[in-house]
Amino acid sequence: MSRRRNDRLLLAGEASLALLTIAAIIGMHRLFRDSSYRGPLVAQALVASAAAALLRRAGVRVLPAALACVGLAVAFITWTRFPDTARWLLPTGDTLRAVGDDVSEAWRTFGDVRAPAPVHNGFVAVSAAAVWAIVFVADWAAFRVWATFEALLPATTLFVFSAALGGPGSPVAGAALFAGAALLVVLVHRTANQERTSRWAGDHRSHGRSSLLATGAALLGVAVVVGTAAGPRLPGAGAEAVVAWRDLTKDDPTRVVPSPMVSLNTRLVEQSEAQVFTVKSEEAAYWRLTALDEFDGNIWRSSYGTETAKGRLRRSLEPGTETRAVTQTITINALSSVWLPAAFDPTSVKSVGPDADDQEIAWDPASSTLMVDRDVETSNGYTYEVTSELPRWSKQELRNASPRVPDDIAATFTALPQTFPDEARAWAADVTRGAGTPYDKALALQDTLRTFTYDKTVAPGHSNDALLTFLLETQRGYCEQFAGAFAALARSVGLPARVAIGFTPGQKDPYDRTLYTVKGVHAHAWPEVYLGEYGWVPFEPTPTRGPPGGEEWLGIPEAQESSVGDGTAAAVPDPGQGQTGEIGASGDEQRAPGEGLGTEIGGGAEADEPGGDDSWLPEPLQAAPKVLGAGALAYVLLVPAALGARGILRRRRATTPAGRVRYWWRNVAERAAAAGIALSPSLTVAESADRLAAALPESGPYVQDLARTMERIAYAEMPASDDDAARAEEDNSRIVAETRRRVPLSRRLLAWFDARRLFPSGGGRLVAHQGPAEIRH
Repeated sequence: MSRRRNDRLLLAGEASLALLTIAAIIGMHRLFRDSSYRGPLVAQALVASAAAALLRRAGVRVLPAALACVGLAVAFITWTRFPDTARWLLPTGDTLRAVGDDVSEAWRTFGDVRAPAPVHNGFVAVSAAAVWAIVFVADWAAFRVWATFEALLPATTLFVFSAALGGPGSPVAGAALFAGAALLVVLVHRTANQERTSRWAGDHRSHGRSSLLATGAALLGVAVVVGTAAGPRLPGAGAEAVVAWRDLTKDDPTRVVPSPMVSLNTRLVEQSEAQVFTVKSEEAAYWRLTALDEFDGNIWRSSYGTETAKGRLRRSLEPGTETRAVTQTITINALSSVWLPAAFDPTSVKSVGPDADDQEIAWDPASSTLMVDRDVETSNGYTYEVTSELPRWSKQELRNASPRVPDDIAATFTALPQTFPDEARAWAADVTRGAGTPYDKALALQDTLRTFTYDKTVAPGHSNDALLTFLLETQRGYCEQFAGAFAALARSVGLPARVAIGFTPGQKDPYDRTLYTVKGVHAHAWPEVYLGEYGWVPFEPTPTRGPPGGEEWLGIPEAQESSVGDGTAAAVPDPGQGQTGEIGASGDEQRAPGEGLGTEIGGGAEADEPGGDDSWLPEPLQAAPKVLGAGALAYVLLVPAALGARGILRRRRATTPAGRVRYWWRNVAERAAAAGIALSPSLTVAESADRLAAALPESGPYVQDLARTMERIAYAEMPASDDDAARAEEDNSRIVAETRRRVPLSRRLLAWFDARRLFPSGGGRLVAHQGPAEIRH
C-alpha cells in the first residue's frame, strides 16, 4: 500500500513539474505577437516530460537517457515543425537546410524587431529545443538527485528571460500562474521526498502527508490570489524597470514619440489650414510617413529598429514591377513630429540646405519609414531630397500576383487579437466570397467600404467595438475608421495588411506646377496589402479619396480634400499634447503621457549615433553602462545556477550510504558557517558537534545523532546503511531549518548571488581523524 502511495506521489510530482514548464511557456506571451506559439511548445513539453519520466522509470542511466532524449527531440521537432522534409519519419538533409534557413531568418528578425516578435518558425524550433533541454534537466534534478530548488531553476530561467526581454502587456497573470506552479512543485516534491526518506511519521505517514498537502495547498492558493490582486497595486508596480534589460543590446534605447495622426477628428478645424510642409516634385503622390502593423483590439501601433540613412537606402522588398524614379525636395514647416514624409517607396535620401550637416536622418527598411535622429525632437526646419521608386501597377498583373506569402510576413501582418469579433470576420468573409485572388478580395473590401458615408463628426476610435458599430450600425466615419477597418478585415480573410499614415498630395502651386503645399487638412490614413512579388500595394477604402494614378490599379480617380469642411477629417497633432503613437484611441478616452501606448523605435545593428548628455565621452566609456548591465544580468542568472549545479554534483557524487552521510555532515557545516557559527577544520567531529549543539539548542539532539553516525563511519570503520543515510538527511533538515531561522531572509536571498561560495577557503570544512590519516569532506 505504501508503495502505491509513493507511486501516486511520484506521478503527482512529475505532473507538477510538467505544469511548471507549461507555465513558463505561457509566460513567454510577451515575447510574441500572438499565442500561436503556445500549442506547439506545450506539445513539446508534454512529450519531453513523458519521455524523460519513462526513461528514468525504466532504469536508464543519465547519459544514455540524455542521448535518447536528444534523438527523440530531433525526431519530434522534425515531425511537427518540418514535416515536409522528413523521410520515413526521420530527418534528412532537407531538414537540416530548412532548419538552417528558418533559424537564420529568425536570428535576423531578432536583430531587427523589438518584442513582441512575430511567431516565426525558426523561433518556435529553437524554443522547442530549449524546452526539451529544460524538461530533461529539471527531471534529472527532481527525481534522480531529489533536489527541489535545482529542479525549479531551468523553467525559472526561461520565465525570467521572457520577463526581461518581453514586450508590452501585463505580466501579472503569467507571473501568478508560474508562481503557483512553482509552489505546487515544491509542495508535492517535498511531500514525495518525505515519504521516500523520512521516519518522523512512523505508521501515520498518510496522516502527515494529508496534513502537509492540505496546509500547503491552502497557503499556495492564498499566496497566488493575494499576489495577483495586490501585486499590480503596490507602489511602483507600473514603473519603468530599474535596468532596461531589453535595451542592453541596442545602441540606443527604445523611444516613444508622438504619433503623426493623433486626434484626427478633433484637430480638423483647429489646424486644417496650417501649412505643414512643401514638396517640390515632378509627380504627385501620397506623402507617406510610416505604417502601423499591430492591432490589439483597441489601437493600431508599431515598433521599429532604425539605422542611419545616408545616400542609398536598404530595402526589405524589391518590387516585381516596372518603377519610375521620382525625386522630391521636401521642406518641413510645422509637422511637429519625428517623421519625414516621402512618396512610397524611398530608395535614397540626403539632407540639403545650410543646416544639412546637422540634420541626421534615420531609416527603418521594414516599414519604409524616414525619421529624424533620435536626439532631435521634431522634424520642423528639415529640408531634404529623397528619391522614390513609384511602381506602375496594373489591375491584371496584381490579379496575377503570386498568392504565396513569406512566413515572417504572414506571422506579423495577418495577426489579430483573440478578441477580434466573429461578426466582423463573417462580414469580411461575406464581402469577399467569390473573389478568386488576393487582389480581388482586397478590391471587394475597398469597393464595399467606399459605399459607406464619409463623416468627420463620428467620434474617434477604431477598437473592436468601434469596428462593429462602423460596419453593422452607422456605416459612417472618416479615414481613421476606413483604414483601420479595412486592414483588420483584410487580415481576417488571410490578407497581410497594415495601416499607412501620411498626407494626400496637397495644393499645387498655380505658378509652379511642381510645387505642392501640404496642409493639416490633407492628413490621411490608408491601408496597404501585401501582394506576392509586388510587395506592399496601397488601397483606398475612404470615400471621396483617391491616390494619384490609382485609377490604373484601383479603378478610382484621384481625389483629395481641397477646402475646409468637405474632405478628410485629418490634422497634424499638437506636440504639446503628449499623446502617443496610435492613429487614435478607442472612444473618447484621453491617455496621459507615459501610459505606454507609444510607437516604439528601437536602435538596430546600424542605429543612430549615440546622443544625449554623454555624447562628449570617449566611445568605450559610452558603451560602459551597457556592458556593465549585460554583465550584471549574466551574474544574476549564472551565479545561482552555478551554485545549484555545484550542489547537485556534490550530492550526485555521494553514491554510497557513507558518502551521503558525509555529504549531509558537510552541508550542515556550510549552513552553520553561513549563520555565523565558525567551525575550524582542526576540530574533531565530536568537538564540532558540541559547538553546533551549543549554538543551536533546538537542534542539539539531531546534531549529536548526525555526529555519532559520522564517528562510526570515520573512526570505527563500520559500514553505513541506507537507514543511516536517511537518518542523516533528516537530521540535516532539522539542523538546517534552525540555521535558516537565524539568518534574515534578505541575507539568505543574497547568499544565492554570492560568488565566493563557489570558491570556499576552508572555513566550515569539517575534518574527521582516522588514525594517522585525515579524511576531509
